[in-house]
Amino acid sequence: MKSNVLFVSSFEPGSLGLSYLRAFRKLGKEPVCFDMAQEYAKSAAWLTRNRYLNKVIFPYASGLMNKKLLKAAREARPELIFIHKGHWIFPETLKQIKKETAALLFIFNPDDPFNLNPGASSDFIRDSVSIYDAYFIWSKFLSGELKKAGAKITEYLAFGYDAELHYPVNCTADDRRVFGSDVVFVGNWDQERQRWLSELAGYNLSIWGTDYWKFRCRNKFLRSAWKGQVVIGEQMSRVCLTSKINLNVLRLQNKGSHNMRTFEIPASGGFMLQERSNEVLEFFEEGKEIECFSSVKELKDKINFYLNNDDLRIKVSQAGYQRCLQSGYLYLDRIKQVLKVYDKLRGR
Repeated sequence: MKSNVLFVSSFEPGSLGLSYLRAFRKLGKEPVCFDMAQEYAKSAAWLTRNRYLNKVIFPYASGLMNKKLLKAAREARPELIFIHKGHWIFPETLKQIKKETAALLFIFNPDDPFNLNPGASSDFIRDSVSIYDAYFIWSKFLSGELKKAGAKITEYLAFGYDAELHYPVNCTADDRRVFGSDVVFVGNWDQERQRWLSELAGYNLSIWGTDYWKFRCRNKFLRSAWKGQVVIGEQMSRVCLTSKINLNVLRLQNKGSHNMRTFEIPASGGFMLQERSNEVLEFFEEGKEIECFSSVKELKDKINFYLNNDDLRIKVSQAGYQRCLQSGYLYLDRIKQVLKVYDKLRGR
């Protein structure tokens, strides 16, 4: 049976694309998948390892990737094309796809499309805003900015969690030795996170993430706290459960909103101390299901309090976990929201 969905994303282990794919499948959809990162890498080959050559090869490699995407759309003849971020997709490619197929064109952007950092967005993304039939975004503020930029329809689509990746696991004494600490941060380095975490010198802090913590972080204490690897799935759950306090520090682009960890930590059964925002407080009750901070003093005060109140900390983490189970925070629920918009536009 022909699939009516072409899903354009990247599908590395632990990726958001793979979580969305599992959600589609659980709803009885079997999308035709176009792996954007893999197709770009095939085109660029080993040259992408050299950042100077990368500037030269990018137009060639991205051009080939766009031709392959257009070919995939022609062959699949889908009714819906769902694009995850679309970092290297040319506006002209999207227009041609719309011209040659009857598909509705949807996008979910997990970053800020107006962020001028090339790792977060691109001119291709910004110039394509008005082409999509529906633009899904994780921030209410950005939803308004997208409307100003010409988006036809904007939909607030929060992050969530994947029940196959984020769930409580049974932890052993060995797990507690390997993964446990008083305070933990799971995520990649950036200057904003370094600014917050550098205030925690003297605490038993562990950091799990990419080697940016080794090569870009300039704080000696934080480099020594880095555990030398990324954790996903069961390993991340073991970190969340064996560590007393799981910190969630938002990137600059996520201020006032939330991020993926907002759901992943409580869904794994961990106690979350999250940077406070209005949107976060729509998902969880502060002091009952999670804890929050807005200043260095509040951060330290709450760390100290919960390190000395094990029973209350466990009670909060259990309530946060139950909230995830009961409130429709799965990526399965997010894809249902996407398909509901699709049915509405199709007049079903």
